Amino acid sequence: MNLSKIGTTPGLVAGIGAVMLVAGGLLTAYAFQVEKRPTPYVYELKDVEKPGEASLALAQMLPDAKLKSVSLRTADTGKLLVSGEVLEREGKPGLIIGWKSEIGEPVLRSDISVEEDRKLAQALQAHLPADSLVFAMPSLSQRLAALVPARFPLAGADDSATLRAPDVWLGSKEAIAETEKQWRPSVDAKVDERFAAFLDALGAEDKYGIARLQVMADTQESYIVLHVRDAFDIGVAAPDRFSVGLRDFPGASDVHDVTKLVKTWVKDEGFAAYAVIPRDENAVRAYYLADSAGKSSLLGQLLPFNSAQIGQVPDATLVYQNGGYWVYRISAVRAG
Repeated sequence: MNLSKIGTTPGLVAGIGAVMLVAGGLLTAYAFQVEKRPTPYVYELKDVEKPGEASLALAQMLPDAKLKSVSLRTADTGKLLVSGEVLEREGKPGLIIGWKSEIGEPVLRSDISVEEDRKLAQALQAHLPADSLVFAMPSLSQRLAALVPARFPLAGADDSATLRAPDVWLGSKEAIAETEKQWRPSVDAKVDERFAAFLDALGAEDKYGIARLQVMADTQESYIVLHVRDAFDIGVAAPDRFSVGLRDFPGASDVHDVTKLVKTWVKDEGFAAYAVIPRDENAVRAYYLADSAGKSSLLGQLLPFNSAQIGQVPDATLVYQNGGYWVYRISAVRAG
């Protein structure tokens, strides 16, 4: 298969270069409890008058769905926090196909690029063998399961642990979790167990992690789809396994200048590894692994961290890469 304006909201920090967020072992702000409060934001869904090419292409892959724009605004002031797009489905959770924070830090979930998802879905439709088994994070699995004729065993998993609310919303944690249920299928304990096993595999040393994925695939050939943002989301979901963070840096015409700036910062901070992807035309986002355990994990070796040996993890063959997405074919267990 060759799949070859910065503003502020009270309590919400924004600004290119100023945002540094941590997850996993470094995430200490979430350790305290405050009084319960109602959901601090509201969703707005509207028809899309002039959909972009990528959004239209995804909508055409799911003819029974309606393309809507989605925005997330503060409940008290109406300030725009997130803009995006959703494919609404009758009797099923909507599929968030676009999600962009307007305040510089991820709000609830990491950003989702419609264009990246379009290219990924089209590539999988065109080249993925029929009835393939594909492992991916639950929300991505849910999107792809609706668009691609393959098996996505994590599509029904509860990924609420990956939600990251700004610190000022900590008191509304329960209300937020309840609101976000609208985007997920009903609870399925067996699928949740698979998701836990998936996180265990990604947290293991690379060759052992591959072996765990092969067991999950019942020794058959399978595929794994990862995005660089998954490192941060997994750090939020599994703080006992991953110390992961991110920081935005101003973009520059010379990529070498940006890389040097990030490399120097990572060295000064003593982090183990880093990966850089564009955030938009004005900024790049650096993800870092804080310790050696993360660097040697399967997650750290399959994603483009500077310490990764891309293409050298046994039984994992890179078959597609675009933007932040990396797709590998996991070999079946050899007989004998």
